[in-house]
Amino acid sequence: MNHFIVLESSEFNLEPPGGRLIYKSKKGLPVEEPLITREELGNGLPYEVLNPIQTLFYKRYTKGNALVSAPTSAGKSLIAYIFFSKKKGRKVFVAPTKSLVYEKTVELRKFFGKKVDVRTGDIIEVFKPVSREVVVATYENLTLALRNNLQWTADISCVVIDEVHHIMGNRGWILEELITYLLERNIELLGLSATLPGSENLANWINAELFVESMWRPVPLHRKVMPLTEFEPLSGNVKGYDEVMASRLLNALYQLKSQDHQVILFVHKKNIGWKMLEIANREKIGIMNETLPFDKEEREEIEIAFHNADIPREERESIEKHFRDGKLKTLIATQTLAYGVNLPADTVIIGVRGFYDRYTADWKLIPDHLDILQMEGRAGRLGIKQEGYSYLLPYGTRSEILEEELRKKMEGRFTPFLKQIVDTRNERELKRVLSSFTLVGFLYEGKNFKDFLKRSFSLRELVDNEVLDEVFNWLKTTGYIDGNKLTDKAVFCVKSGMSPVNYEEFLMRRKLNLEELITIRPLLFVKRFDGLFPFLKSYGDLFKEDLRYIQSKIIPCGETCYNDNTDQFLFYIEGLTFKYKNIQHPPGEFSYLGTDALHLLRTMLDIKKFGDLGWSYTKIMAIAHCVKYGLTLEYAPLGGIKGIGHIRANLLKRLMQEEGIEPPPLGSPTEELITLLRDNFGDRLERRLLELLSEYRYVGDLDRSIKEARQVVKRLEGNRKGFLIDDRILRTMASFVMGMDAVRMRKRELIDSLL
Repeated sequence: MNHFIVLESSEFNLEPPGGRLIYKSKKGLPVEEPLITREELGNGLPYEVLNPIQTLFYKRYTKGNALVSAPTSAGKSLIAYIFFSKKKGRKVFVAPTKSLVYEKTVELRKFFGKKVDVRTGDIIEVFKPVSREVVVATYENLTLALRNNLQWTADISCVVIDEVHHIMGNRGWILEELITYLLERNIELLGLSATLPGSENLANWINAELFVESMWRPVPLHRKVMPLTEFEPLSGNVKGYDEVMASRLLNALYQLKSQDHQVILFVHKKNIGWKMLEIANREKIGIMNETLPFDKEEREEIEIAFHNADIPREERESIEKHFRDGKLKTLIATQTLAYGVNLPADTVIIGVRGFYDRYTADWKLIPDHLDILQMEGRAGRLGIKQEGYSYLLPYGTRSEILEEELRKKMEGRFTPFLKQIVDTRNERELKRVLSSFTLVGFLYEGKNFKDFLKRSFSLRELVDNEVLDEVFNWLKTTGYIDGNKLTDKAVFCVKSGMSPVNYEEFLMRRKLNLEELITIRPLLFVKRFDGLFPFLKSYGDLFKEDLRYIQSKIIPCGETCYNDNTDQFLFYIEGLTFKYKNIQHPPGEFSYLGTDALHLLRTMLDIKKFGDLGWSYTKIMAIAHCVKYGLTLEYAPLGGIKGIGHIRANLLKRLMQEEGIEPPPLGSPTEELITLLRDNFGDRLERRLLELLSEYRYVGDLDRSIKEARQVVKRLEGNRKGFLIDDRILRTMASFVMGMDAVRMRKRELIDSLL
């Protein structure tokens, strides 16, 4: 393996274009070389010259696998282009999130034009064949495409894995499976990574011909460590650990930020971020967020926003746009931003919680060293500011301990997520992952499935361990392996990405005869559904009463319904959120369940084929509406009112419940619903909606209630010629059941055929 290090003394200038590459081998002396120019590369580049990391890769890479470990914003998309330009056949670029897939697609189209396809897991992609030279996909999408042996994977010649350090995060086992497959099939791969400990072990595992590390950053970073205790709480009226820390961080933010700088302050847990906003609200600082766990006062000037996974998608995208455009200068964020969209800042401030773990006799940092490095990667805007700044604010430990721990951790070993599970013997997680890996091994290797596990980084030591034998016997006993073959339900699990542990939980709930929406929760296995209750707890007795109602429904399910947050999911489905006026849009994952509803629809159809589900097409479609719009089964047709949304649909549901009105069946003309409401209320419909809004949602805010009631009536009238069924759910269902003939059929014909 050729191992080179780009030294910090390397230079790169945009104006005037130029610089120099200074690098060395692991044991060699420094070498200085000029940067590669646009003319030498012979292609349209965004800059006149390649930067030092790109130059080294261009000069030293010839063939085989490679790993590049470099800071964020080091121009890794161009490195991917250089790698691709040396290959024939299909080229695939994978990234951890949909947002990054779309960003990288835009960047790669600068080099490949229209020869780029996108695969993010959107259900509509099933009906669109891949035909282009380059495919940009999520980790999961490529992995499932390989498991399903999709036609477009047959001629893959090479794969670029962006952010490959995610192998150490909680989705790391998917990456480990993907890399193991690529190594087995001799498909050349390039790993692009931020700085990570023990990266040479990763390079050795992937048999890298070239390994490039960089001590040079495109924008120099200045790090300063300052104890958080140096900053007094901004507000004197604070109590409790989270609130005190939030108040100190808010004070630090305003003391450390420069007026002309854009700043991101990272918090290690969401509650501290919310507390910061709550204190900011009390201090009359303008807040951009709309969906909050408290009631905010409206301000003319917006100064600050909080970005995290629980923010409704509409709000999160708006916050990102305002920060990117420079209209929002100050952002509080959790680590999800560090790993998500590319949103650089001039200054990054990171609150670090430190404590001594007596059991391991070691200091623990939250966020950990990898997260801190990823967060610092946001500091520096190439071409805008000459330098980036990072402030680490430790709390619970001294500054020198933090610095020493960061140094030690970066000199530590490479430990993928799957290896962490193996080492800690987390029984539940180990069973979930091992059962999936075993079935995947069977898919590729048959009875020699252990050969697949032997090629992985983390599971090779378990090949002859009794733990694997126990999982294998469990798979046989529960009917996933029959002799030397996978059964129908095993094939379903492998090709859908579902763990057998999740599927067995679904079957258990079926046997208990639980409500349909409680039963299908394990089938939505990619969703955590943990972001709703934090927004509701401040409502005290109202929340406690609603929670007792939900808990009464899941008693037979037991602990598993709390382990997977079925309680929060059911709270949303029951539409109880209607009574909480701070919920403008359902938070987090609940705000974009449209694609998940379509995947669930397909999942239920697949299960129906091999006999584990006897529901009708009507019920399957109704359940998809329930998930997408947060409605109970009886009122699923209300989701078919175009543009109605979760809150307004549940307003109509409450109106009909109180008056004892049953909605028309799924697929009925909207005209029938309007006639039904007019027959019962006449001209009083708007007034009755106003009364419900005033009583349950906008208590004491008559103007808001009037405006909302008018909007709902307007929405109904605007759909008078429509049908009570969601277009995407209907057409997706029809395409799966009837094939491509469904594309040419009218909506009314599809409804008549399926219902």
